[in-house]
Amino acid sequence: MSPEWHKEHEQAFELAQNEAMGHFKRCPKCHRYVCENDWNEQEGLCIEDAPRLSVEIAAAKSQVASEQVWEKARATEIFTGKIEGKQTICPRCGKPAGEGKFCNNCGAPLALAKCPRCGAQNAAGTRFCGECGNKLA
Repeated sequence: MSPEWHKEHEQAFELAQNEAMGHFKRCPKCHRYVCENDWNEQEGLCIEDAPRLSVEIAAAKSQVASEQVWEKARATEIFTGKIEGKQTICPRCGKPAGEGKFCNNCGAPLALAKCPRCGAQNAAGTRFCGECGNKLA
């Protein structure tokens, strides 16, 4: 390629650079070129060297509000019940009966006993009704 061709292209490239530079600002502190979005017009510096205070204040308020929400959520008691481990004891053999309808050890039924007088449900093996005091069979 000829030297004239190189010179023409260098001039064209220089012209394009100069045209593009019109859309950017050069920060006098850090010497970087930045677009209008990253330029603090009031301070005459890029926003990295001179952040926009209104934006920083809004961001700080938002962050504090978010932190307060999380702190409040962490301090909120959601579960208020008691955690208890319960197991059914077989009324016939007295051993832990498991979770089925019959005792895992002796096969006795674990269904609730119905009171013949009031119809209340009572635990298997209870001798008297918890509602009316009637003797259960």
